[in-house]
Amino acid sequence: MRKTVAIVFAGGCVQEMSVLTFRRPKSAVVFGGAYRMIDFVLTNLSNTRDIQKVGILTQYRPSSLVDHIGSGLAWDFVGACRGIHILPPYIGHGKSDWYRGTADALYQNLDFLDIYKPEDVLIVSGDHAYSMDYESLLRFHIEHDADVTMAFTPVTKNPSRFGIAELNAQGKIMSYMEKPEYPRTNFASMTVYVFKREVLVEELKAHAAKSDTPKSFHIYDDILPGMIERRKAFGWVHHGSWEYSRTLDEYYNAHQDMLGCSPRINIRDWNIRTNDMARRVAPPAPVLLCPGSTVVNSMISGGCKIEGHVEQSILSPDVIVKKGAVVKNSILWEGTVVETGAICDKVICDKRTIIGKNAHIGQGDDLKVNDEQPQSLTQGMTVIGMDACIPDNLVIGRNCIIYPRATGNEIGAANIPSGTTIKTDV
Repeated sequence: MRKTVAIVFAGGCVQEMSVLTFRRPKSAVVFGGAYRMIDFVLTNLSNTRDIQKVGILTQYRPSSLVDHIGSGLAWDFVGACRGIHILPPYIGHGKSDWYRGTADALYQNLDFLDIYKPEDVLIVSGDHAYSMDYESLLRFHIEHDADVTMAFTPVTKNPSRFGIAELNAQGKIMSYMEKPEYPRTNFASMTVYVFKREVLVEELKAHAAKSDTPKSFHIYDDILPGMIERRKAFGWVHHGSWEYSRTLDEYYNAHQDMLGCSPRINIRDWNIRTNDMARRVAPPAPVLLCPGSTVVNSMISGGCKIEGHVEQSILSPDVIVKKGAVVKNSILWEGTVVETGAICDKVICDKRTIIGKNAHIGQGDDLKVNDEQPQSLTQGMTVIGMDACIPDNLVIGRNCIIYPRATGNEIGAANIPSGTTIKTDV
């Protein structure tokens, strides 16, 4: 196999994820209870023996992501030959700026590629969840002597949201369009690319030389269309689960698909690596199920203490569900506390949220869409930002959003109707 360096796009803010990405990039969002989105890509890379160096391009509020990655030890990217390198925007001797897009981020870090001089560059998005054998992709790329190879996967729902390709029998890309109104196939781009390094560098430099006017500079808009016309561009098809989860609805549905004896998304078989030791001195303690507690069809992470009832839910480490509390159809992140008698039905809670005694989150059948995220939050979930404190006895409807650090002062004592957004200074 030829020498390959990997680049991970991990710095994007996804507005559709609302309060879940107010203080972190989507790549650092919790997924599957015990993991972050970026864990899936880093696990894939760690299982690809020919990839020794990984650069992570980050920009938007990177603190939690950098803390989580740490030294790279959790994914075995340490040692004389292996390593993870965080590549934020920087000020240099020449002209530089914030990253203006995916291609610009690569262009500003060409020196990273110059240092290691790989023959190929594997570029992946750090905010999708899937298990993939990158070695098969790289082998396909080499066998076809491709200048660029894109990974595609067949999608069954709304393919017009993605970049869509037509491939011939040999895998050559015959056409490619970003978010076509009327897709001609269902092969969706996974934002996974392999480039010959010399070709990528040549294309980036040629486009950057066209104009000095600051503007967006993206792979899918500015690099790929010309390469597909002029270069040897191929598509490799991945068959298996691939979770895009760009909206709150998609995020919630993906978690529901992880549950049951035969889940559609079986992350237990993916052997995902994560950094359990980030901000810890020891791994979480085993789960504690107290007398009288019940857990039905749920995933419970280490450190949780359950005294009440948990059903059809996914709990991150150190969640506490107190006596008489009920958690159904919910996703609770690390350190959430559900006080005595509280009810959470279709709730997504960010870290360290406190649900007050006898509060009822997710009441009623009113599915009025959220006033702030009408395209992202429509299926009845209520989403609560980190460090929020829901007052005792409060009733909150469905499709609501509570901003981070909200307390009784911002929320008030009156019941909150469905579709409402409660804002704070964040």
